[in-house]
Amino acid sequence: ARAARLPSTRAAAVARLEDPRALATVAKTAPDPATRQAALDAIHDPAALADVALKSEHKDVAVAAVGRLDDTEALEAVAARARNSAAARRARGVLDARPGASVVASEAVPSEPAPEAPPLPAEPPPPPPAPPDAIEAVPEAETRDVGAPSAESVPLAPAASPEPDPRERERERQERIALCAKLEGLTGEEALDYLEESRAVWEGMAPQIDPPELDELNARFQRAMEECRRRYDAVAARRNAEKEAAERDAKEKDAQAKAREVELRRRQQTLARAQALAGRLEVLARAERPTLREVERALRDERAALDALAAVPDRKERETLADRLKAARAALFPKAQDLREADEWTRWTNAAKQEELCQRAEALLAEEDLEKTLRRLREIDVAWREVRQAPRDQAETLWLRFKAARDQLHARLEPYLAKKKEEGQANLKRKEELVGRAEALAGSTDWLKTADEFRRLQGEWKQVGPTPHKPSQALWERFRGAADRFFSRRKEDLDRRKHEWTANLQRKEALCARAEELMTSSDWEPTSVEMKRLQAEWRTIGPVRKSKADAVWQRFRKAVDSFLERYAQRDELGRAAAAAEREAMVRELEEVPADATPEDVAAKVLAVVARWRQAGPPPRDATDVARRFADARNRVVEAHPSAFRKTELDPEANRSRMEKLCARVEALLPKTEDATGASLAERLKEALAANTMGARGEAEARWKAAAVEVEAAQAAWKRLGPVPGDAGRVLGERFESACQRFSASRPRPTR
Repeated sequence: ARAARLPSTRAAAVARLEDPRALATVAKTAPDPATRQAALDAIHDPAALADVALKSEHKDVAVAAVGRLDDTEALEAVAARARNSAAARRARGVLDARPGASVVASEAVPSEPAPEAPPLPAEPPPPPPAPPDAIEAVPEAETRDVGAPSAESVPLAPAASPEPDPRERERERQERIALCAKLEGLTGEEALDYLEESRAVWEGMAPQIDPPELDELNARFQRAMEECRRRYDAVAARRNAEKEAAERDAKEKDAQAKAREVELRRRQQTLARAQALAGRLEVLARAERPTLREVERALRDERAALDALAAVPDRKERETLADRLKAARAALFPKAQDLREADEWTRWTNAAKQEELCQRAEALLAEEDLEKTLRRLREIDVAWREVRQAPRDQAETLWLRFKAARDQLHARLEPYLAKKKEEGQANLKRKEELVGRAEALAGSTDWLKTADEFRRLQGEWKQVGPTPHKPSQALWERFRGAADRFFSRRKEDLDRRKHEWTANLQRKEALCARAEELMTSSDWEPTSVEMKRLQAEWRTIGPVRKSKADAVWQRFRKAVDSFLERYAQRDELGRAAAAAEREAMVRELEEVPADATPEDVAAKVLAVVARWRQAGPPPRDATDVARRFADARNRVVEAHPSAFRKTELDPEANRSRMEKLCARVEALLPKTEDATGASLAERLKEALAANTMGARGEAEARWKAAAVEVEAAQAAWKRLGPVPGDAGRVLGERFESACQRFSASRPRPTR
């Protein structure tokens, strides 16, 4: 927080401090004013604020800390012992401004923060106390009731101002003498700042000294200030002179260093150019077909480089480069001679060609077809540029002849060219219109119609006649740019739509696959809900490519329709599936081999019986299947009775249970039925007695309770396994007979 170089780092460090003592340390000692103020603003502990006001040597934070103090003791401590005099004066001013301040308020300076003053000398010992009568005179005058009228009601004369306290006079004298002494001995750069501060402190003192002595001290203070300013000016002038001299020396040294650097750079550049030139000469000497211009220019540069090498101070390096340049020149010079001879030969042959071009140009003067004349003249101009070099003694004559014929042709072609220019301008306007229409269509999103319109515009563009090359090229760039922008946007939109189509197709194919998975499901209600969800999701998916839209829709529709058809026939399908399953279980029992081991037979039969029970009772129209199942089961159990011992199909256990159930139902039969030997008259007599005695309701209740037990016995009978043979048949008939007799024994109301 105190020593970081970056202001942002210091501010961040101060923001993370929470300890009041650490913040007080930063506020007292940080060199940066902003950091000190930030640390002081973060302090909320009165003790830490008092510590900053007492010990900080920086005026800004010390005075600001005093302004935030409320405790009287802390303010008195700062006023008495603060290191910064401005903070001490501010504390004293705050104390004096409070109600009930001490009578010794004259010791304080004005409440406004005054400029910082140097530390004052120790307070001199107080003068001897005044006589008691003098001390008591003031209270007597102060305690007088000035508001009460006198006996004569005559106004009193104004009282004389009280005599200043000798101690205050002595304190002022010592402070003024200390300021003068400080100014008289002050030197250095801080003198100028202290001058204005001292003046403010001097003028802020309340004059209590006698005028002669005060005038003498004022004169001494003025002399001290003038001498201090002269000393400061002399020091500043001397330092300015030293600074200017140092700057002149530095500038001279910089100029010399730059001159040496420029010279060194120039020599290095000279060496580099010479080395590069030597390399270029060597390359040209090895080249198969250098141009005469390149060779002659290299030879001229070689002469200039040899002259420049004289300034290179290193003799060995200078001589090495010079020898290399001379060797390269010697190797290149014969090739230069050959190129000059070849150039002379070329010029000689070009003279005959220029003669022929002059004749062709002169022959065009008689041509009537101006368009043909213009075209051939352009061809002649191109050919002339290719053979423009001729022998120096003939070049001027041939050029003037060609120019004369060319000027006559231009004079003939000028009206024709003007007319073509007008036509070109008209064509240019037509192209501008086409460009405007194309640019207006560049932002369209009606892709098909706009594409057709652009094709029509391109056809019209081709039909427009010739136009000036440069503006026509610019218009063509605009026209092509507008078309490119439109077709690029169209391609981007098509790519985007293709991407969307592909994504939509993938989603729809996923829905088709899911629907195809569900179309054979027999879990009807959940599958129906899922199919409805798939149909709703299908409607939210966007379009796909037209070539695939119908196929994917037919696929999805086929899967959904297949399930819906099965869903409409779910009851029939369920019954058919159950019947098929029961038929399979019956065949499985019927196909049990007779020679199978008992363990395998028992496991297989028990499993089939468990599945039959889980499938629920067969429907009424499936009695044949139920009979076949019972016959097959009984056959297997009868063939292997030992295999089912201690299982639910154990014949002996089932026979015992059947007997118990028969006995249980028979025990519920009415007692009248058991008295088979009683006469009919006796039974009628007992029945009549029961009706006449009001017991009919009780008999009905007993019968219903017994009926519940009979129904439970019937349910238990159905869960029993088979008992093969006559024993099972007899027990079945017995149980059925008992149940029927019980049903017939229900009390009936008498008429």
